[in-house]
Amino acid sequence: MRLRETRLAGLPCTVIAPDGGARFRPILFIHGLGGGRWGWQNFQRRAAEQGWESHALELPLHGVRLAEPPDPRLGHYSVESYALACAAALAELGDCFVVGHSMGGLIAQKLAENFRRAGFVFLCSAPPWHMFRPAYWPLWSHLLRHPVAHVFASVRGRSMALDERLEEELVNNRLLPAQRREIYQLEAPDSGRASLQMALGLVKVDERRFRSPRLVVGGLADRLIPPSEQEKLARRLQCPLKLFDRGHMMIIEDGWEEVADALFEWMANQADTPVQELVHDAALAPAASAAS
Repeated sequence: MRLRETRLAGLPCTVIAPDGGARFRPILFIHGLGGGRWGWQNFQRRAAEQGWESHALELPLHGVRLAEPPDPRLGHYSVESYALACAAALAELGDCFVVGHSMGGLIAQKLAENFRRAGFVFLCSAPPWHMFRPAYWPLWSHLLRHPVAHVFASVRGRSMALDERLEEELVNNRLLPAQRREIYQLEAPDSGRASLQMALGLVKVDERRFRSPRLVVGGLADRLIPPSEQEKLARRLQCPLKLFDRGHMMIIEDGWEEVADALFEWMANQADTPVQELVHDAALAPAASAAS
């Protein structure tokens, strides 16, 4: 396999391609809140082994570690701003599959409104509704028990980092201790504005405009966005649902291969789906100034 670091529509991008050329349409991977393209390395290498070329994006102003000062503009980025940046990358890449994890799944939903592509996968995706629901009681009970500085950072439009204890309980509960220590060295601060949007359900998605094959994937042990929410999302998007005995970080947990193989199999089955790019909708245009 061949690995190269490049830029796609101005965003840092890791590309891994199979030796001898790809047999399928490319894949675009979009990471979640506090994450980075490093989280897709397992999936990318597995994809190359099976004949796929993949592109893992770094969202704007990411790639800065928690020990480093973040760009002061980061806290003002909205989910729509991220979607607009990814839309430019998607337009440049052309026909492909799009896979978004967590917040990246919500970004992918915004893209699906405006582009017809080979397929979209929403992996442990944040939903387009508020989180003041019984399913999210573990999240709110944690915030009530521990310091909530990152919540106030969100309200004030600053960058924020997830509380490590919250991650231990809700996000990384299926990771081995060594894996947890490793990713804590890789995680980046993220936008408080985007975090607040997801909590309050301020990101609107019109699923009636979706014209591409789509799949929702969830984890039975996901304590952050539980399987009941993924079931609701699949019903809303009128698409299949695949659930695995995994937590929120199923892209790097032990057994990630089962998840990756299921995604690639689903994608391969969409090979005969006709693809026609939709005109990029002006509804995303206002987000262009959201982070300026």
